[in-house]
Amino acid sequence: MQEFRNRIAAICCFNVKNDPVLRGFKKLFGESAEESFEGYSEIVGEVLKSGGTLAEYFHDMLIFSESPIINEFAFGKVSQKDHAFLRLEAIKSDLDILRGLCEETAAQIQIRLNTFYDTLDFGKLPLYDNGVFDYEPRYFLDYVKTNGSGMFAEYKAFEFDGELHPIENPDRIRLADLKNYEEQRRQVVDNTVCFLTGKPTQNVLLYGDRGTGKSSTIKAILNESKYLRMVEVAKNDIDKLPKLFKILKNIPLHFIVMIDDLSFSENDDRFGILKAVLEGSLSAKPENILIYATTNRRKIIRETVADREISGADAIDESMSLSDRFGLFVTFTKPDKRVYLDIVSQLAEDRGLKVPEDELFAQAERFALKRGGRSPRTARQFVDWLEGRTAARKEVFDR
Repeated sequence: MQEFRNRIAAICCFNVKNDPVLRGFKKLFGESAEESFEGYSEIVGEVLKSGGTLAEYFHDMLIFSESPIINEFAFGKVSQKDHAFLRLEAIKSDLDILRGLCEETAAQIQIRLNTFYDTLDFGKLPLYDNGVFDYEPRYFLDYVKTNGSGMFAEYKAFEFDGELHPIENPDRIRLADLKNYEEQRRQVVDNTVCFLTGKPTQNVLLYGDRGTGKSSTIKAILNESKYLRMVEVAKNDIDKLPKLFKILKNIPLHFIVMIDDLSFSENDDRFGILKAVLEGSLSAKPENILIYATTNRRKIIRETVADREISGADAIDESMSLSDRFGLFVTFTKPDKRVYLDIVSQLAEDRGLKVPEDELFAQAERFALKRGGRSPRTARQFVDWLEGRTAARKEVFDR
């Protein structure tokens, strides 16, 4: 009985044949009862681990698969109508195969296995919920248009060091978590909205003191839109940006490339590469990519004392030549006492901390003094500390 193997072997549009659940189905009614027992156990284990039904598992399997045929069809790269019809029929055939696997319940499969083999009792194995697999080709084509496919559908944040690596647990910070600096964030948000809606946009350089929320602003923007993806590139990997652009230019999604703590030493080749990438190269930056960078240096090129004595003006000109290539320059300055305490007050209110204002502010000031100065980061660290201490005290004395 090769029916399960034959069905799965016929899948041609979605690149899923090595999926563990499908491998389990291929083992059913195999050469031995032991192989079938193992295959059924793999199916149950993977479906239960997913926390859903078999139909939901297949849905996610297809959504997160790398499928060039689906991508080409979804984005109109199949020109001839007859080819489009054939591909649509092939996609429908794949979905029909998976629908058939969902229609036979786990209990029914167990009965068939017990009939086929008499050496093992499959009825002692746990069951899984089949669910209903009722998706049509257009659903997946429309989903890919909006969300991409493969890892770009599964993840929103990535790191790039010559290869793309998904970030499984990105920072969940939201814009509402960031206090004050509304005008600075508004500029970055407006630029990003223009980017997502196809209007003219600028690469952005966020400059300012440490801990003022430059990086947090960029990360929060990612969490505000399901249509946006972000790739973090370390400044040591700037020379790999052309390779990254080649990878992303054909992905039908919007990408922000984030470069944190931007600075260069004298005669650093990456300085020229970034200048060319931003503007000045014969090869234009893909339209689906923007660069958002942060720096806490007035002059992005680091100089030695000798450099300043010999060619200080030239170094300033070089730094400006890079800064000018960022069409939007946003400045985050260190907060004064009033702004710092206002941030503390807002964060404490968000956390539901009931502390008298004079006591809250006095503790916040002492905390900032120990940390070397006031900043939004220091305010957040203080409120984290205060919330933890308040919760621990409540737990001890409420027992």
